[in-house]
Amino acid sequence: MSECDNCGRPIKNKNSTHSLCEPCKLLSERTPPIRMTPLDTDDLELVFAWRSNPKIYRHFRKQDAPLNWENHLSWYESRAAGRHDFIIHYDGRRAGVVSITTDDEVGIYLGDFSAHGNGVATAALKWLCKRFRYRTPLIAEIDENNHPSKRLFERCGFQQCGCDEEWVEYSYDP
Repeated sequence: MSECDNCGRPIKNKNSTHSLCEPCKLLSERTPPIRMTPLDTDDLELVFAWRSNPKIYRHFRKQDAPLNWENHLSWYESRAAGRHDFIIHYDGRRAGVVSITTDDEVGIYLGDFSAHGNGVATAALKWLCKRFRYRTPLIAEIDENNHPSKRLFERCGFQQCGCDEEWVEYSYDP
């Protein structure tokens, strides 16, 4: 058993020097400038900066102010084994994060605003759904006022399944 060269997922080795899991093969065939890698310590400063930007965190359910570095490190070190966070790479640079929690809740944001409008978030979210299709239904909670995010999730096959005053819940179950 070997690991995917892109996302680190265990795969059966086909006796080649470079191996990709099926979702990563499809991603690389469709959108060559986009790839995913697991979040690691080298990414923490950049993710901290992104998550401290009010243009990004204003749409987060559990964050309403810039982060504290120690809390950010603590979050990273205490993530549950079933949680997966991936850095989205676009055109050779880190552009955002896509993740799935142990409760099968997915989230995505692009910290590099120049990546907006290029299909990056759509490709990344579709990749995550394919990669974790065995965990469906996948869930997303989206700020009622975040219309681009709602359109993204709908474009990727999520359907609205509930809402409260400020949050819309979406489900993906192909």
